Amino acid sequence: MIVVAVGDSAATSKHVHAKKGDKVTLHALVRAGGHFYSDAASVVLDGKKLHVEPMSAAPAIELAWSRIEPAVANMSNTSSGSFRFEPIDYRVTAIDAANRTSIAADVRPTLTTDYGDGVGTMRYRLTVTQGDRTIASPGIEAKRGRGSGGLTDAVTTVTIRRDDTFLGFLTEMYGQPYVWASAGLSDKTHQSERLEGSDCADLMVYGARRMGKHVAYTWTGGLPGVTKLLAAGTRGEDGIYRDRSGEPVPFTHVGDLILFTRHVGALAQDKGMLGVLDDQDIVMHTLFDSPKEQRIADTGYAGTPIELRQFK
Repeated sequence: MIVVAVGDSAATSKHVHAKKGDKVTLHALVRAGGHFYSDAASVVLDGKKLHVEPMSAAPAIELAWSRIEPAVANMSNTSSGSFRFEPIDYRVTAIDAANRTSIAADVRPTLTTDYGDGVGTMRYRLTVTQGDRTIASPGIEAKRGRGSGGLTDAVTTVTIRRDDTFLGFLTEMYGQPYVWASAGLSDKTHQSERLEGSDCADLMVYGARRMGKHVAYTWTGGLPGVTKLLAAGTRGEDGIYRDRSGEPVPFTHVGDLILFTRHVGALAQDKGMLGVLDDQDIVMHTLFDSPKEQRIADTGYAGTPIELRQFK
C-alpha cells in the first residue's frame, strides 16, 4: 500500500491535504512475513503507530508507481439523456520511478491540460511484484458506486492547494473534470466535496465550504440566495462594465463572485484598467474544462449582464 507524509509528520493512508511548498512524500508500505517495511520515518494506520523496518530489509521485490487520473476534462451527468452519476474515465499512467521506495507527490495531470503548476488533486497506485506474484494498491477498479462517478477513499489521494484563501481552496479542484450537473446524495457526499469534479456553481460553493461557511451546493440560480450583491452592470464597447447610471463597476475584491447569466466564476486578478471591472480582468472558473484562470473576455459569457457577489 501507499502511505503519505507531509513534511516530518507521520505517514498515513488517509487523503492528504497540503499547501504548495509543503514537502509531500509517497512511501511504499509492504507487509511480508508478519513484518511491515517502509522508508517512512513514522507510519500511523487507524490511529496506531506501526513498527516498520527499512525497505532494505524487505524480501526482494519490484515496485512500480502510477497515477490514477481523469482522461477527460469535460463530462456531463446528463449525457445519457437523463440524470445519472456518470462514471469518470480514470486511466493509469506510469510514473518514472521504478523500484524507488519513496517519491515526491506530483499532482500535475498528464492526460489533460495542467493549469495548476503544482496544485490540484491526484490519485496514485503502487504495484508490488515478488517472483510470480503481483499485488497492487486500489486503483480504477475501486469504484465508489451509488451516488458517485468516482473512486473510493481506499485509493491514495493527495490534494495540494495554492494557499489558504478562497481562490487557494478552489485550486484543490485543479486537474479534475468539469462535470455538468455535478451532484451528491447529500452535501457531504457531493462530487465536489470528494474532489471528483464540479460544475461552475459547485466549484464556488466548494471553496466557500472549505473556508468554513455553511453553504449548500446549488446552481447559479441559487447563488443569489446565499450571497450578497456588491455591484451589477453590463459591458460597454470599450470592455468596461458599467452600472445603470453609466458609472464603471469597480473591481471589488479578489475572490468575489462574478455571476453571469447561468455561469459563475471568482475574480482572480485586476488585469485591465485598474480599479474597474473590464473584460481583461482574470477570473477563476470551470466551464467545459478543468478549473483554470482566464480573461473574462475569453469565457464566452463576457457579453451577459453581471453581478459581483460575496458569500454571506
